[in-house]
Amino acid sequence: MLDDGFGDVLIRPFTACDMTRVLELVAQIRSQDDLMQSAHAQFSAELGRPHEGQVRLVATFKGTVVGTMGAGPGPWPSSQTLWADWLVVDADYRQRGIATLLYAQIEAHALRQGKAYLCLDIGNIDRERAAYLFHQRNGFQVVGQIPDYWGTSEHLHIMAKYLRAGA
Repeated sequence: MLDDGFGDVLIRPFTACDMTRVLELVAQIRSQDDLMQSAHAQFSAELGRPHEGQVRLVATFKGTVVGTMGAGPGPWPSSQTLWADWLVVDADYRQRGIATLLYAQIEAHALRQGKAYLCLDIGNIDRERAAYLFHQRNGFQVVGQIPDYWGTSEHLHIMAKYLRAGA
């Protein structure tokens, strides 16, 4: 449920015109890595050659992009799974239900594609505690870990959610 007048949030497909603003959102992610470069490469490729079943969405409020999220075949394509990625909501608009709205659209898309699971990588659970708790509240659970993926004690955590029609 949105509050503070956020009933005017619209979820729509990502377009090339959104690239600059979406990259500004990605820049808000605290990371030692250059996420802007990898995000730009991925989003450009998606615009140029979208994969079947792939979707990237933006959330707008009063015409301004305030959030984004996508899903696609991911690193290990499966007929049963879509991988969610790049869930980012502008720091000034967090805690207002925008991420939940984006997820609802991604899950609906996955179900329309006949997928049983939605997966994602959360990264370091300790450093990304709010993201971890958000996903846990929304039905995701940790199903795997790659220890020291980004360095000593910097583990990659894979989370998954079983999608049930009507749930």
